[in-house]
Amino acid sequence: MPEISRFPGLVVAMLYNDHAPPHFHVRYGEFSASLLVDPPSLLSGRLPPRVLGLVMERAASHREDLLADWERARTQQALVPIAPLEQAMQVNVVQAVPRGEWRLFLRVDGGSEGEVAIASVIPFSGVFERLRDPAFFARVEVDRDWGTVRWPGDLDLAPEPLYERITGRNPVDDRLPVGAAQTLVMPDRN
Repeated sequence: MPEISRFPGLVVAMLYNDHAPPHFHVRYGEFSASLLVDPPSLLSGRLPPRVLGLVMERAASHREDLLADWERARTQQALVPIAPLEQAMQVNVVQAVPRGEWRLFLRVDGGSEGEVAIASVIPFSGVFERLRDPAFFARVEVDRDWGTVRWPGDLDLAPEPLYERITGRNPVDDRLPVGAAQTLVMPDRN
């Protein structure tokens, strides 16, 4: 499936010569969905509510780009990628070492590093109940594809809150130029 955009945890694609109405496909972990381009809305499938909201917001702001790619796909032309979220959102964990008391030593791209008490990031309940077992907790590893930490059974944590715990700074604010607007807007392709 031709990928037209990718941002943390999400892959957006269109199929060549797909059925009308104009739509695109999204994969997010175990979830997948098809969304209409205009107006942005769920056509089929399922995404977590927060992710669905983000995708619909991005689709609305890139309506013309998506429609242009839809026409290209219908006529078997190369699709034009849509830029991912601003790089300010990109934080990748590159090293994770378990320490005692449910702590991890973490290093992120760019060199920031420190220890994080994982219980301060997520409660050890629900699917994360298994982290209470010290032997299981010690099985942490870095997911190189997604730039975050994970444990067996697809237990993972978003890297941004970990970065914030290490540095005391929001990764979005930390990577935007001084005085830049705090709203993430995808640049036009023109």
